[in-house]
Amino acid sequence: MKTEERHAQLELCIPYVFGRLNPGNRKQFEAHLVTGCELCTRELSGLYEATTLLPLLLRQEMPPTGLRQRILSRASSKKQEQPRAERPSTQREAPVTPSTHPESHWYRYAAAIIGILLILALAFFVYQLVGTTVSQEKKITDLQTRIQQKDEALAIFGAQQLEMVSLAGVEPGSGFYGKILWDSSSSNALLQVAGLAAAPAGERYQLWMVKEQKYFPIVQFDIDSVQPNFLKTLTLSVGEKREVEGFTITLEPNGGSTQPSGRVFLRGAR
Repeated sequence: MKTEERHAQLELCIPYVFGRLNPGNRKQFEAHLVTGCELCTRELSGLYEATTLLPLLLRQEMPPTGLRQRILSRASSKKQEQPRAERPSTQREAPVTPSTHPESHWYRYAAAIIGILLILALAFFVYQLVGTTVSQEKKITDLQTRIQQKDEALAIFGAQQLEMVSLAGVEPGSGFYGKILWDSSSSNALLQVAGLAAAPAGERYQLWMVKEQKYFPIVQFDIDSVQPNFLKTLTLSVGEKREVEGFTITLEPNGGSTQPSGRVFLRGAR
């Protein structure tokens, strides 16, 4: 069966659920379902779930005044009288309005189901749209950050007087290494490390400057496990360069420490 013909069967799902198909159409539609049409099967599943909510949408209606008495009177008169042609009632019958006609319920059921399905479809579309927008905004922000970092790094590499301090892993065979590139003519520097894993929860890596065998905190940073080769631009005071003996990287509590208290990973001397 062609795709457009299978889709055409979707129009029979609603009348099928409410038993409004004639025997011939019903038999034909059930034969179609046996073929395993996923579209119709999924549509019927949603319709059956929606019908459980329909009783909550129906308006409660009171019977016409005097209906109970008329029924009792007619039942009593039929027992007493001989069978004969029914005389027209002298009491005016309550008019059958569209709201009490059985067929009107079918239209109300269909309208309710269509409304529910439209709301669910709209909610799902909005949810996907918001998720996609947030994801795209995050990607754009990350890309802009990387571009800015690369521009700053290129500016440092282009300096006429560039000093490099190598950083080596403290533990033998750790595979940790790095370097600090320092522009002697300005306060700009570039930190590059490799081999470090992402810090545990509640902790961050911290860079220290060593002067006169004392430690001065410079910056805390995080390592992305997906991008182990880490780059970060720094700002170091020009007046401190003459006294700097080296740099150290440790693992400290999130928020930073005034003195090294955690595990030492990298160390380098000028």
